[in-house]
Amino acid sequence: MSILLDRARVKSSAREIILEGADRGKLEDPKSPRGELNFARSIPLEKASDVLLAYKMNDVDLPAENGFPVRAIVPGWYAVASIKWLQRIIVSDRPFNGYYQTLDYAFWERRGNVAELVALSEMQIKAEIAWPRDGEAVLANSNVRVHGAAWTSNGEITKVELSADGGSTWNEAKLLGESKANAWRLWEFNWKTPDRSGKATLIARATDSNGRTQPIERDPDRGTYMINHLLPINVEVK
Repeated sequence: MSILLDRARVKSSAREIILEGADRGKLEDPKSPRGELNFARSIPLEKASDVLLAYKMNDVDLPAENGFPVRAIVPGWYAVASIKWLQRIIVSDRPFNGYYQTLDYAFWERRGNVAELVALSEMQIKAEIAWPRDGEAVLANSNVRVHGAAWTSNGEITKVELSADGGSTWNEAKLLGESKANAWRLWEFNWKTPDRSGKATLIARATDSNGRTQPIERDPDRGTYMINHLLPINVEVK
């Protein structure tokens, strides 16, 4: 996007870039504007230099479900900012306060006794177990490959740990492949299952190059967004 903005000769007063999609419709939320509304989000001007405008995927035109004819990709941010079916880019000298920027896709941030809505932006650090799945059965006294992915924003994953006893003890997992900016880091751990049948609780925990790790408990002020606290996976040992 930086090339496009250079050609547009953006003024020094520019503050935000508004990305508007072609998708539109009426909302049932009583707090929303009346009539139809296009999906739109904004990013700070300084973030725009990272943004890609994608029109192909795997050397073919971008499929409709992925945002044909062009979509924005905002690295390191939640996908809500990566507008599909991009039809307009607006340079603004003031903050954008659209519905999807303020009332939806936002969370409460507290400053003392005051809380204000803040738009979703940078992804939070997280490790997720892909297998075994919650409720899966595994053999007792066997070796089970536990594996998954981890990600963060403005950094790289430096460590993933796995607990097989609900968080009482932790063991470091093996990171797979090369570390790449704004990409998942795959990991695996060879788990020696208990020799007796019963239940086991697996938890994965990631740490990044900025020293950040996942919180133990969910922050209720985030609503249904930014879910990155430690998530247990319960399995049956048979």
